[in-house]
Amino acid sequence: MAENAVLVELVPDDAEVDMDSIVEKIREKLPAGTELKDYKLEPFVFGLKKLRVMIIVPEKEGMISEIEEILNSIEGVSAEVQSITRL
Repeated sequence: MAENAVLVELVPDDAEVDMDSIVEKIREKLPAGTELKDYKLEPFVFGLKKLRVMIIVPEKEGMISEIEEILNSIEGVSAEVQSITRL
């Protein structure tokens, strides 16, 4: 089965959000068959840092929407898919 690399940007709601704990929550919540391949903290605005994550997902209808919903369900961050690349 083909796979997609999904780049997602997660922005904290405020400066109190521990982005390292967000990475752990992502790992816990991802469904079977997906993999958190890479992540990076980057400067954002007003001293905040955003998190960019690369998730490998099977190419299956509705999977990208499911991943975005899961990430948006994590308290303290807002997630938005930036790009999708077929592997």
